[in-house]
Amino acid sequence: MKERHQIKDFKIALKDLEPIVRNPKFLWNGREMGNFSLLPREIWANWLLCVVFRHLYGDRITFAEDKDGDGLILHEDTREVLVTEHVSSLDIPKAKRDRLGEEAVIDAINHKIDKGDTYAKGKALVVFFDGVGKWHRNKIREAINGRHSFEAVYGIGLLTCGKDGYFYSVTQFFKDHSVSFEVHIHPDFENWSIKKI
Repeated sequence: MKERHQIKDFKIALKDLEPIVRNPKFLWNGREMGNFSLLPREIWANWLLCVVFRHLYGDRITFAEDKDGDGLILHEDTREVLVTEHVSSLDIPKAKRDRLGEEAVIDAINHKIDKGDTYAKGKALVVFFDGVGKWHRNKIREAINGRHSFEAVYGIGLLTCGKDGYFYSVTQFFKDHSVSFEVHIHPDFENWSIKKI
């Protein structure tokens, strides 16, 4: 049986992910990385989600590849596992999207909801997006509320990037509210900071 790889050092992983994040073509259509059986965008989204979890719950949370899905987030002490299912709503130049902004994110989520309750059971849905511009998290939450069987739904989106680094939002859509954090990737990809927004 193949050994399941998991992230041991988030700073090393961030530096390894730097070329992927800086060149969005890898996030748009990148193939599985040689030593990790997830797509680059799945690795990056799981990394972002995990650093927020580590900020909230301690540094014993990590993620690993999963032969049947899009990665496992796990607590190394309790062995609690969250199975992730990913969907992309990236602003890929060749993509033919009828709608933009929140509507494109909602469309991506609906694509996974339409697969049914059995498909969703026991999984957390992670929608990864960019190019949305100003968006309202409650509009997304209200559009999907009560319509899915996922354990949780997370939205991870690029806010801005430039000389000050990369800024991502990580949002959980709860039944009656949403919670967002900003993850600031420092320009040298040596560290990051997190704040609630």
